[in-house]
Amino acid sequence: MNRTIALLTDYGYQDTYVAQLKAVLMSMTSGVTLFDLTHGVPAGNRRSGAYLLMTAVPYLPDDSIVVAVVDPGVGTERRAVAVQGTRHLYVAPDNGLLSLALRMDPPQKVVELDNPRYFLPTVSATFHGRDIFAPVAAHLANGVPLEQLGSPLETQSLIQLADIEPEIMPEHIITHLLHVDRFGNLIFDLHEEVYRRWLPPNGKVVVEFCEEIIPLKRTFGDVNEGEPVAYFGSSGHLEIAVNADSAAECFGIDSDMLEDAKLHIV
Repeated sequence: MNRTIALLTDYGYQDTYVAQLKAVLMSMTSGVTLFDLTHGVPAGNRRSGAYLLMTAVPYLPDDSIVVAVVDPGVGTERRAVAVQGTRHLYVAPDNGLLSLALRMDPPQKVVELDNPRYFLPTVSATFHGRDIFAPVAAHLANGVPLEQLGSPLETQSLIQLADIEPEIMPEHIITHLLHVDRFGNLIFDLHEEVYRRWLPPNGKVVVEFCEEIIPLKRTFGDVNEGEPVAYFGSSGHLEIAVNADSAAECFGIDSDMLEDAKLHIV
C-alpha cells in the first residue's frame, strides 16, 4: 500500500539529522512517498511547529503518516506518542506540538510508544526522531496496527500548549503570537471566522500592537511601502506585516518572544 509519510522538524539542513531520519524510513519501507513539510521550525519552538503543522494538515493526502519532531525535552520523561486522527496518523513527542493539528483532525486513539520492539536496536537519548519516531512510522506504513506500538492513553491526556486561543471579551480581543514567518510577518492565534462572529454591528475596530494603531486591510499592497498592516492571511489567521519590509524587525520581535507578544482589537 502506498502511504505518504510527511516530515516536520526543527533539524535544519546544516547537519545530517534530516538525512538520517529519511535513511531509516527508506531502509524500512518500500512504496512510500516521503514528503517534507518543513525542517525549518525555529529550534525547540513548539508554538511555531504547532502552527506550521496545522497549516499543512488539511492539504495532505488522506491516511498520511505525519512524523513531527520539535523536541526540546528529548530523553526526559516526556512521552512519545502515536495518534490516530480522523484523517491522518501522527508520531510525535507529547509536548503540545500536535495541539493545533488535532483541533482540525480530532484524535480517535492514542498510544504511548513504550514497546521497544518497534524502535531501532540502539536508542540515543538525544535523537528519538531517528531511533523511535522514524521506525515507528515505518512500521505503521508497513501495516503494523497502532495498538501494537504501545500502551493506550486517553485522548484528553495529550499535552496542550498554553495561550494558543484568543481571549474573546464583549468589548475587545487579546490574540497571541504563534509564529514569525520567513518574511518577518507576525501570525496570531485569531482566526477570521472567530473574528467575524465577534465583530460589532458597526464593523468598526481598532487594532493595537506595541502601542501602535495598525490598519486592518485585505493585503500588504493596501498600504504604502514601509507601513504596517493587519490582515487575515492564507491560513485564515490574523497577521501583521510591513509592506516591503519585515514586521518582526520593525517591531523588534523574534521567535523567542512568541509567548510574550499580544495584540489587542477593540
